[in-house]
Amino acid sequence: MWQNTNVLGSASFCDQRVEPADAQGALNSSGRVSEGRVQSSPGEPEFTCVIERTSRFLGDTDQQVTLTTANEDGPFPYTTHVWKNPGARSYFKGETSGAVAPTGGYVVLPKSCWGKVGNIRGTRVIPPDDDGVSAVEATMTKGQADPEGLARLLARAAQKVAADAGCATPSLEESPELAAPDGVRTTDVGKVCGLPGFSLPDDTVITGVAEPDQEQISRDAKDVWACDLTLAGSAGATVSFAATSDQNMVDAALQDTHGFRELPNSQGIAAVDQAILHCAEGDVYFAAHWNREYTGALSDKQDRVSKVHGKTFDAFVASAADLYSCPDVTLTKS
Repeated sequence: MWQNTNVLGSASFCDQRVEPADAQGALNSSGRVSEGRVQSSPGEPEFTCVIERTSRFLGDTDQQVTLTTANEDGPFPYTTHVWKNPGARSYFKGETSGAVAPTGGYVVLPKSCWGKVGNIRGTRVIPPDDDGVSAVEATMTKGQADPEGLARLLARAAQKVAADAGCATPSLEESPELAAPDGVRTTDVGKVCGLPGFSLPDDTVITGVAEPDQEQISRDAKDVWACDLTLAGSAGATVSFAATSDQNMVDAALQDTHGFRELPNSQGIAAVDQAILHCAEGDVYFAAHWNREYTGALSDKQDRVSKVHGKTFDAFVASAADLYSCPDVTLTKS
């Protein structure tokens, strides 16, 4: 029946930013693809748009994705509670900065776009923040997406947004190749996240509440390494670690260095859970991010959270520095 196909469907979606074939590739199942809602302003690059796939067949799951331009703070994929589980993402292998998972993804626009692309909030266009990072983002609000299809959809939408904003560059690829994450595995407590010599400090482990259990690593992209560590116990605790030489992310971190301190011998800068080190082939950004449940479990003693975070991050960077031939540094202040 035609209601379960795209016969007589729309010629494009999201005010001509998304081709039907790209939407179908991201929402890769049976059913009819249609546009649920779109907001944009003539002549402006900002937009938000809902695309959905509905099926009349019993047993099929409806899918819905929200696409939007966004203006984010700093290296947002590694520092916020919105973008969880960096170790479970498939990262773009080429020049485009982006990543996808079945639940959503993002493409970071070229730096020349950062002062030109904002977002839409309600019915208003919010202009870009001078210190913000412009991106095109996708969130699955129903069902899950096909990662490769979602990557193509995001990359091509980002191309059109950049063109509309007058900041298009060849680095925005049409069909990015993906580096898929490894499967989930049991954590080796003496080699956490597969890093030789990396173990969690004693204060980080709480018996029966937060103990090393499983991990997932994404490591095949040339400029990103990330790991999600799940801890067994009553807290439901997780912590993620990331290291990236992606220039967009390094530049994003350098836009707001409040709370960072200079490291000795001009080795870089560091905060409690972030650092930028001057390494053999350029600057590398390191980050760690604890979920709220883990932080809550640690907060039973005054100052425990910041001390544990600092010691854990120090141990991570000491082990991960070899990934990018970075200098040996001690981040924890004595």
